[in-house]
This record gives sequence, C-alpha cells and structure tokens, in this order.
Amino acid sequence: MKKITLLGASGSIGTQAVELIEEFDETFELVAITANKSIETIEKILHHHDVQVVVMAKEYEQRIYDVAPNATFYALEDDGLLKAIDATADATVFNALVGSVGLEATLHAIKNNQDVLLANKESLVVGGPLIKEALLNSNAQLIPVDSEHAALRECLKGKKHSDIEKLVITASGGSFRDVSKENLKNVSKEEALKHPNWSMGAKITIDSATMMNKVFEVIEAHYLFDVSYDKIEAILHKESIVHGIVHFKDGNVLAHIGPSDMRIPILSAMKGDTSLRYHSVFDLVTQGSLHFEPIDPHRFSLFDLGIAVAKEKGMHVVTLNAANEIAVQRFLKGDIGFVDIETLIKKCLDYFENHIPLTLPNILSHDKLVRRYATKLKI
Repeated sequence: MKKITLLGASGSIGTQAVELIEEFDETFELVAITANKSIETIEKILHHHDVQVVVMAKEYEQRIYDVAPNATFYALEDDGLLKAIDATADATVFNALVGSVGLEATLHAIKNNQDVLLANKESLVVGGPLIKEALLNSNAQLIPVDSEHAALRECLKGKKHSDIEKLVITASGGSFRDVSKENLKNVSKEEALKHPNWSMGAKITIDSATMMNKVFEVIEAHYLFDVSYDKIEAILHKESIVHGIVHFKDGNVLAHIGPSDMRIPILSAMKGDTSLRYHSVFDLVTQGSLHFEPIDPHRFSLFDLGIAVAKEKGMHVVTLNAANEIAVQRFLKGDIGFVDIETLIKKCLDYFENHIPLTLPNILSHDKLVRRYATKLKI
C-alpha cells in the first residue's frame, strides 16, 4: 500500500488524483490532504478517506475537526504544508499545488528523502537549480506528472540521457490558437477558459492560451532530463494526441501517443512499477489525421520572450513566473485584457534586476516583491 500526501487536493489535478486513489484503494492510501479555502471539496474527501493530516486556512479548523475528529490539523499560515510533509514522512508527496508556493514544499520533501510526484511546474521553473542540488544529496526521486514530461519519461525508459539528440514537447495552442494576434484584444475570460482539448484549472488554461505554459514545460524538461535548451523544441499539435517525442543520436525517434486524459500520467506517476489496469478508450483510426507545425513567433510572442528569459537564467525567471501569476489573476478578475498579460510581464522584467543570488530566501522575497508591484501596476 503506497501512502500519498496530496498537496493541493482541491484543484483539477488533485481531485483527479483523489478519484484514482479511490478507484485503486487496494494500492493507494491517502494519508494527508491540503487546500486553501475549498472547504466543501475537502469535507467530501474526508467523508471517504480516513486521513491523518489536514492542512487548510486557520479559519476552517473547527469544520475539519467536526468531520474528521481524529485527524491532525495544521494551519496553512503556520507552515502547514511543511508540517504535513514531516508528519507523514513514510509517504510519497504528490505536489499538485498551483504557483511558486509549491517550491518550498518540494524542497522540503526531497530533503526528507521522500519521493515527489510533481504536478507543480513552478517548483522547477523558479527553483530548478535548488531542486537539482537537493536531489544530489537525497535518496528521493522526482517524478513528473505533467502529460508532456510523463510522456518523455516513458520514451526514455531503459535509455541513457546521453543518447538524447532532441526532446520535442507538443502544444495544443490553447483556446485562441486559430485567432489572429490582432483579434485578441477583446476576447473574454469565458472564451479563454474554453480549452479545445483538455479539462484543466483556470490558471493553466490561460497559460495554455498565452503559451506561457509551454515556456514552463521547456524549463521543466531542461532540469528533469538534464538537456540543454538548444536541444528542446516545442511545436504546435492541435489534436493533443502526441504528448512527447524523443530524437536519439542513433537516428531512432520515439513518440508517446494517447488520449487527452490527465488521469493516465497521474496514475503512471503514482503507481511506479506496479501494474494497474486503467480503462481508457483510444482509437487512432477514428482519430484520423495528426497535424504538426512550428510555433509562430509573432502570434505567440510571449513564448519567445519566456524562452529567452529561461536561457538567460537568474532571478528574471522568478520575475517571469510571479508576474505571469498576477497577470492571469488580474485577467480572470476582469482587471486587464488578455493581451495585457504580456505587457504586464514585460514591464516587470524591465523593472526588476536579474543578477540576484538564487537562494530560497531570495526567491521567496523576490516573488513577493514582484507580486506586489504587478498587482498595483497600471496597464
């Protein structure tokens, strides 16, 4: 029985992970869950799972004890995430948090020698060098949950990373992939949240439309597979059937294909080498043709900007991530337009210094400064 500490249990990835844990209840045990304020979702989980630890905002402590009197409650504001990881030291940590808040938790679990199933892409985006260093001094494994990185990992099983010629990550193009850049000025939040292929949370759906999500995935691949940026390519693939491609030095090319179903990479990460049967309907014949094309730098200009920042490295990557999070929040609130997301990010990159030592305290401090600035910035 594999024990799971689930950080971010109420989000899109977290709720799907809970459903899989329930489906394979003889294989997995949910021992800890965390959320911020989604109390109804957490109460529902607690009715079905006898968890040991619950982390939420302090205001929900009594409601949690009313449903789960035997559980231990930690307040999110009082380092609850780290306390939950410590309290379940024999569990695998599934990090499904959204945003850079996930970095400290990822580092803490690795230092505890706990395997981390990583769906929190921002951990590697803002703290990749710190995580790589922590892994060198730990017995922990870092296992990707993102569909693209899970696909690349499957293609690389039994292979040496030194044999890699190139990694290819596919991008759907998001909600506005067939809309010209000139016609993006008046698109609505509702339109932006209608992803053509995937069912995801609001933040990642917007990131998919701006292609910032793909920037983050390229950065993740760089650190996960120890491959230089010039050997990682992102291409448009509207069907979202091919999730990752690996070109090897000997001329062989392996591609991972499958349906647009996040439960497959989630289950793959959780099960490890355990053999489990998951019922998924997939038929290439009915799918028909598959299409691939390069990412247009004019149409998706934020992608090129993000990759340039990634290659430059330094604190600008933290600025990029924090500014993007606030920009997406402001767009979803109706405070700025869709095209203003890129404008806000550029202004933050121009304002903040890049050459600041990458330490955890510096990253967390800089992240707060950027958020504060981006929140008040007039567009």
